[in-house]
Amino acid sequence: MKIISCHIDAFGKLNNVDVKFNESLNSVCQENGFGKTTLAMFIKAMFFGFDNSRKKMNDRVQYQPLSQGNYGGTLTFETEKGKFKIIRSFKSTLTKDTFEIFNAETNLPTKIYSENLGEEIFGVGKETFDATIFFAQNDLASEVNDGIKASLVGNISSDDMGAYSVAIRKLKEKKLELNRELKTINLEYDQRLLRENKLREENLKEKINFSNEDIKVCEENIVKINANKENLKELQNKLENYRSEKKALKILIDDKSKELEKLRENIENQKLIVEQKNNNKKQKIQENNEKINKNKKKNNYFLIISIIMLILSIISMSVYFAVNNIILMIIFAIFLVSFGILFTLYFVKRNKDGINEFIENDNFVEEEQLKNLKKDEVLKLGEIKDKEQDLQNLNRQFQNEFGLTEREFVERLEHNDNILKRYESQKVTSETNLKHYQNEFEKVENYVQELEDKLNEDTENYDKLKKNLDIIEKTEEFLQISSENLSKRYVEPVQKKFDEFYKKFFVNDKIVFNTNLNSLIEQSLQKDGYLSAGTLDLVNICKRFALIDLLYKKEKPFIILDDPFINLDDKNLKVAKEIVMEEAKKYQIIFLTCHSSRHL
Repeated sequence: MKIISCHIDAFGKLNNVDVKFNESLNSVCQENGFGKTTLAMFIKAMFFGFDNSRKKMNDRVQYQPLSQGNYGGTLTFETEKGKFKIIRSFKSTLTKDTFEIFNAETNLPTKIYSENLGEEIFGVGKETFDATIFFAQNDLASEVNDGIKASLVGNISSDDMGAYSVAIRKLKEKKLELNRELKTINLEYDQRLLRENKLREENLKEKINFSNEDIKVCEENIVKINANKENLKELQNKLENYRSEKKALKILIDDKSKELEKLRENIENQKLIVEQKNNNKKQKIQENNEKINKNKKKNNYFLIISIIMLILSIISMSVYFAVNNIILMIIFAIFLVSFGILFTLYFVKRNKDGINEFIENDNFVEEEQLKNLKKDEVLKLGEIKDKEQDLQNLNRQFQNEFGLTEREFVERLEHNDNILKRYESQKVTSETNLKHYQNEFEKVENYVQELEDKLNEDTENYDKLKKNLDIIEKTEEFLQISSENLSKRYVEPVQKKFDEFYKKFFVNDKIVFNTNLNSLIEQSLQKDGYLSAGTLDLVNICKRFALIDLLYKKEKPFIILDDPFINLDDKNLKVAKEIVMEEAKKYQIIFLTCHSSRHL
């Protein structure tokens, strides 16, 4: 087929543009921003329209006209069925778009082609068109879809190839699903958990048996202790009588001890009284002694003065007899009288001091009372000792009768009571533990049953899943083998056709294709990412030309190359141009570029 001409009403930045095409090579070299890619997209849109993509920036939105003109235009083309003219208008959605087709020679509407004329003319869908005929700038790599593979094989449809891909995808999805389900089933964990709980179940059985045995032992010991207590009842009655008598003696001893204590308090009080009086007596004696000493000093003065008077009287008497003077006689008389008075006062004071040295013993009564109290103390102490002796005799009597002391007997009773309480407490504890173990055993027993049921169910599900997984893996393997056998039917011709183009660039390199027609370097079978950008572009260009030659045998298509050689060096660019010129002999080529070095 050939494109004859087109008129663009409004499409992207292009507005009211007419373009005519010749039958072989149409080379357009314009600066950046001219609208070369827009022209290529217009041609594709006229054949395939726009889809209903929900992307915010899809082709319909991206090429919305900048002007207010009709979003669309006309395109005239020629096929084996004649010349035709199509008119398209693009709206906001696919359902609002309009399409018309006319016979270009009669200008009458025709039904030879519909609005899906791209698929009807080329026999391929939009994806295959993009992957082969439409060499978009910087997008030479393309996925080889099921439609391309089906067309290469020749006797199956793209639906069949798609069914294989769908089947493989669904098998893989189902395999992933089964593997996920298998991962949720952990038989080893189930078995370990079951073993652990069975061990726990056995352990609880042992604890239940132990608790029952312990309860039995406690009950037997309780019976023995109660029997022993029954035997000790008579001894306990005697003990109570003994304790009553002992208690009475202790009360009597306590009473007498209290009386003794009170008596001793009286003695102490009396001692204090006697001591106080003795202290008073000593104080009085001391005071009297001080007075006596003072008076003695005074008496000595009287004695000395009296002696002096006596001497003076003797002297005056002697002088008197010598001189016989009356005055001396008077003086003698005065001195003698003074001597008599002073000597008399001396004797009087001396006698008085002697009387003061004697103080009557006025605490005789208190001392007598103290003596009587001490006698009572001795008597009371004797009474207490007698009662204490009676108590000791009673203790010896008890020990002789029972063969042990009261304390030992009481300790034996307390020991029996303590043992009884211990066994009773142990029995209660064992009974509590027994109930707990029985409840736990019942829970574990039920849980073990649940685990066994779960293990059986999981084992059954696991076996079922493994079986299904095995079937899927075998089916996938069978389909893979079938696909590989089928792929040989299209890989070999593509490889052969590709080599014809690629060897024009690199004689020594060898590029091979896998079943998905992805390129690999034969020496190391590395992915095409190993290649440089220019070499990779060459591989994709050669692969596209090979696919075009193999796919479009009935209706030769036009080829749009939107500046695909931007990554090529001078040497490879020269070869690439030669290939395009050669292909232009077979196909109508629309070559778009922005640089004169790449212009054809």
